[in-house]
Amino acid sequence: MKKKKFWITILVSLSILVGVFYYMQYTSKVEKEEIVQAGIPIGQDYIRKYYNAEFIYKNNEFIGSYVNSTVYLRGYIKGHEDQVISIAYDYKKKEVLDVSGPDWFIDSRNPKIEASTP
Repeated sequence: MKKKKFWITILVSLSILVGVFYYMQYTSKVEKEEIVQAGIPIGQDYIRKYYNAEFIYKNNEFIGSYVNSTVYLRGYIKGHEDQVISIAYDYKKKEVLDVSGPDWFIDSRNPKIEASTP
């Protein structure tokens, strides 16, 4: 009888731990999705303002939060679907840190806007 009670306790404990693990994974995914959904329009506005182009979002990549608060929003410019544009977005500051992509795109940045920005 003691062995049966022991194994039932182990099984219940293990089930609780697995449940907690899956709940934490789900919560993490939901939080990341909220961060990405908040960052997409900020990135699109930045591209529109500084590059006069339309950014289409495709996917993202998070840098570990233990390192920094950057998520890379990846996509393309409308009409150039085969060339990847990456926006480094700081989700804590809610600002674009950097944009990378092909030279023709990076060179198209409006220098007048950059010069007038404090």
